[in-house]
Amino acid sequence: MNSIEVTGKNVEQAIEIGLYKLNAKKEDVKVIVLDEGGLFDKARVKLILNSAYNDLTDTEKLITDLTETLGLNVAVTVDETPDKINVNFVGEDVGNLIGKRGDTLDSLQYLLSQMINKDKKSSDSRKVIVDCEGYRKRREDTLTTLANRLADKAIRENKPRKLEPMNAYERKIVHMALEGRKNVTTVSKNEEPNRYVTIIPVKERSFND
Repeated sequence: MNSIEVTGKNVEQAIEIGLYKLNAKKEDVKVIVLDEGGLFDKARVKLILNSAYNDLTDTEKLITDLTETLGLNVAVTVDETPDKINVNFVGEDVGNLIGKRGDTLDSLQYLLSQMINKDKKSSDSRKVIVDCEGYRKRREDTLTTLANRLADKAIRENKPRKLEPMNAYERKIVHMALEGRKNVTTVSKNEEPNRYVTIIPVKERSFND
């Protein structure tokens, strides 16, 4: 066993339990606090034997080193295929990684993509997807629901409906959510970082914002 996740009434107790189960000393492990716990919740930590670091892939080492440099208490799982790398973070600091509307998460994804694909030919580069505890799926569900609700409103009022400014990834989600509907169309307008999606009833194809 090279790593373990354990709970305790507080962080210190959880660490002690983990050390006991790993039969290790504190200086022999990397401790990641996943949840500090509270009045009604237990603390949760992950302990990784330092020797296990050598068994990580180059990608896992790069990401682990980056999070340590940033001082983040997060654990990471990496799923690699020949053409894509999925990275998922969990832990108490994931909120800092997500940022406002996922902006920090997108920046981290871009940074890791540049680091991982550095000095590689475009044909050899791999797509990097970074997520935090399923945030992207939750955000996608929220945007899909919002897009359909505003589309219904646009049809009902026979008037275009404008969404708030979004990044390219989120605008794509809105476009895809409504591409199967024959009673509306979508367009992106304005310049970054204020580019937004407008939902237009098909009966009204020309309009002024």
